[in-house]
Amino acid sequence: MSQIIAGIYEIHEKIGAGGGGIVYLGRHLRLEKWVILKADKRTLKTEAESLRREVDLLKGLSHTYIPQVYDFVQEDGIVYTVMDFIEGESLDKILKRNQIPPQFQVIQWACQLLEALAYLHSRPPYGILHGDIKPANIMLRPNGDICLIDYNIALALGEDGAVKVGYSLGYASPEHYGSVDVEDNKPYSDGNTVKIKTIIPSADGISSGASPGRSSGRRQGMMLDVRSDLYSLGATLYHLLCGKRPSKEASQVEPLGADVCSPAVSAIIQKAMAPKPDMRYQTATEMLTAFHQLHKKDIRVIRHKRRMAGWAAGLSILFLAGGASTLIGMKRLERTKECLALAEYSANYLAEGDISGAVSLALQALTERKSMLEPPVPPQVQKALTDALGVYDLSDGFKSADIVELPSAPFAVRESPEGTRFAVVYPYETAVFDMGSGEKIAEFPMVESALADVAFADESRIVYAGQQGVTAYDLDTGKTLWTGQAATTVAVSGDGSVAACVNRDEDHAVLYRMSDGTELMECSFEGQHMETAANDIFANPHNRIFSLSEKGEFLAVSFAGGGLWIFDLEHPDDNMILYDETNYSHFEGGFCGRYFAFAANKSDESMFGLIDTGEGFCIGSLESRDNFHLKADRKGMYLANGNLLVRLDPDTLEETELAYTNDADITGFSVGESYVLTATDDNGFSIYDRGAVRLSSEICQEACDFVVMTDDYAVLANRNEPSVRLLKKESHEDGKLMAYDARCIHDEARISQDGRTVMLFDYEAFHIYDGKGQAVADVKLPESSNIYDQQFRKREEGSWLEVIWYDGTVRLYSAEDGSMISETKGEPPGKDLDEEFYTDQYKIASSLHSAPVAYDRKSGRKVKELEKDSYLTYVTQLDRYIITEYVSAAGERYGLLLDENLETLAYLPGLCDVSHGGLVFDYGYGELRGCPVYSLQELIDLGESGGYIVKEENGGEKQ
Repeated sequence: MSQIIAGIYEIHEKIGAGGGGIVYLGRHLRLEKWVILKADKRTLKTEAESLRREVDLLKGLSHTYIPQVYDFVQEDGIVYTVMDFIEGESLDKILKRNQIPPQFQVIQWACQLLEALAYLHSRPPYGILHGDIKPANIMLRPNGDICLIDYNIALALGEDGAVKVGYSLGYASPEHYGSVDVEDNKPYSDGNTVKIKTIIPSADGISSGASPGRSSGRRQGMMLDVRSDLYSLGATLYHLLCGKRPSKEASQVEPLGADVCSPAVSAIIQKAMAPKPDMRYQTATEMLTAFHQLHKKDIRVIRHKRRMAGWAAGLSILFLAGGASTLIGMKRLERTKECLALAEYSANYLAEGDISGAVSLALQALTERKSMLEPPVPPQVQKALTDALGVYDLSDGFKSADIVELPSAPFAVRESPEGTRFAVVYPYETAVFDMGSGEKIAEFPMVESALADVAFADESRIVYAGQQGVTAYDLDTGKTLWTGQAATTVAVSGDGSVAACVNRDEDHAVLYRMSDGTELMECSFEGQHMETAANDIFANPHNRIFSLSEKGEFLAVSFAGGGLWIFDLEHPDDNMILYDETNYSHFEGGFCGRYFAFAANKSDESMFGLIDTGEGFCIGSLESRDNFHLKADRKGMYLANGNLLVRLDPDTLEETELAYTNDADITGFSVGESYVLTATDDNGFSIYDRGAVRLSSEICQEACDFVVMTDDYAVLANRNEPSVRLLKKESHEDGKLMAYDARCIHDEARISQDGRTVMLFDYEAFHIYDGKGQAVADVKLPESSNIYDQQFRKREEGSWLEVIWYDGTVRLYSAEDGSMISETKGEPPGKDLDEEFYTDQYKIASSLHSAPVAYDRKSGRKVKELEKDSYLTYVTQLDRYIITEYVSAAGERYGLLLDENLETLAYLPGLCDVSHGGLVFDYGYGELRGCPVYSLQELIDLGESGGYIVKEENGGEKQ
């Protein structure tokens, strides 16, 4: 039988143990959320009030790269710390597999760790020391970010007036061992110092306790500060880069060589691990700045202009000595390494959704190339810039625009009525962002409860559960409008005239006039209370109804025990009791005009109900074994059940399908004027038009717990990830080349040599359209099941479709009018579908069962294998470029833009043709779109004109 702690947490399994206690994987019973419980078996001697202050300090921590502490509970003499369950694996497990991460990845993790340390070290009143930084205490999340776990919880226990910090050989600073003179470890007052009296380890590496006589003669009373954490971080980075734990003696640590990492990175680690604290970085922020300056100081990434003066001075001497070519070769190699490093950084930024950062880094590798010492631009750099700019993706739809980083994972996401702004609630603040730019407009302190909420009255005015009480604020003027009583949950009427608020589990709501904050009335719940978690700082389960009608005359509230009432605020005697007490544990609902709709769910049953508040009776209900999800407001009434989302007409009960998600069940949705966004239980999301046609879909690493859809933007967030993802609608109608009937089924599309027609074809038929989208010909191919191959041919004399049958028949069909040009019969072809393509320099052999191979036409030497997992369909030479077209295993068509060395310069999704020196794309919209092949200089111009590099007045660059 599983153990229940404090009636709230169920222990599932032991997942770790150490000197400080045992770590369990547990589950919050009511919220059904995984948690970590750290059981500390040391004797608790701290006064209760002192302990509570320390507990509140740790519970108040909220940062992207540290786990959230939710609770401290004591049971049977054991203190349990309850915190976030961090999915992933610790870095020590990666090292044990002898997997050495690349330098750019270690730099990214270092910056995240330093951000976390800067936050911990600066917490009032004196900061928090981690004390045991090592790979085992760093978790790698599935999204590639890290999380610094096991920060000094012992601080909260205050054991015997001292803190026993971690003691890990090789990672601990010299002062951990007592090997630094006290006078060398001088206190300093910069506001970020954590000085803690430590228990000095004895010679055998085991903590000796508080007795001075057990320290083997070592100095007592040593003070650890933030520089001790920085040493441990440096040692951890050392291990990650070279795969070996550094010596426990700081003076014996050998600097990392150029074969392991760049000299600039080695220098940062060496300084962080200086034996004397005064020689190290003095704050985490200082060390973080050093990493941020790598692009300027790393020998691979040093700016070209800062080397030119030294090179010019040395060149004249080296030319005379006959060594100029050697120097130039070395400098060109160095510059190439610099460019490749920046391309790597750019790709990493793009993977995180930071498009601006990705473009900026790629541009840095491409600017100021004026010297004879400059090597050719590596193709990886051009591809990095092309990918970041997205110039060859002409498809319409919602695409990643930005990632908004948050201090902690969100409790709730709310959008404004017109969708121009959105608010995110996280511990214990709310921030309002511009939907278009992702820029933060304002942020406010919230009451310390996960139930704390925010609501928009209109595009400018919001109401939020502030620390001083419910607060109304005008975002346009930046002024507080009024403040009311303490509250956690808020709601606003559909017309924005009335606000309602309730505080945690109180038995009444307070209503305010939005315009001036006048308290209109108290609505008694008649002794009932809304559902509230025992620990309401943990998470907001969003399982309650608290909703005002259009003009604020009705208030719907769900209660603990499964009750659901509609309060008539103008005629209290007419209150409607929909449920007095039930087993339902999850409610959703709202008002749409005169109607109130609700969904009630429990483990094996769900109920949907529709109430006419004007007449006071139920006009419809549904039951299901799948959960119902419901949204009802002034815009409409929408109901999801299983894999189907419908719009419900409350007057006629007519249903209109909005989305069908196949094998996945809908867990959340948002409906805009023109588009619908659904989240599903396979961690996916999909976007549909209002005709229920799926436009795009994606599977994410985490569930999409919060989704917002507007006409031009979408917002996605997960309750475990401290960020919000923004999608922006893109349209490329200006790239239209040719039109066709979007209902026309086809595999390929090709434009004729003269550019007057487009032929769409598959193995069943072909169709021809003119430049205005008018049908010219529709031809069904005979004996289609026996067709061996099809090729569209372009020559100066015209263009045609060549169709080959297995019996050797070959027919040519005109791309002008579809007429058959000729019919011949030769030897039956083989069944291997082997083909050969030729360019000026290469012969490319394509086989159905192996990767295509390029050979040098003159020597016959094998040059390179091309794409391995897709089938090569066409090869086109365009000036100095080579364009290869593929069909993936999933049936998707794409192309690659290659240079003369067959190195990839760009990925071309949806490529269908190369015509008149440009690229042609087909996305099934009923039109072909085109764009030129961009030169490197054109890509640079596009990047710089997009504002990714801002020139400052002093001539420098602001990234």
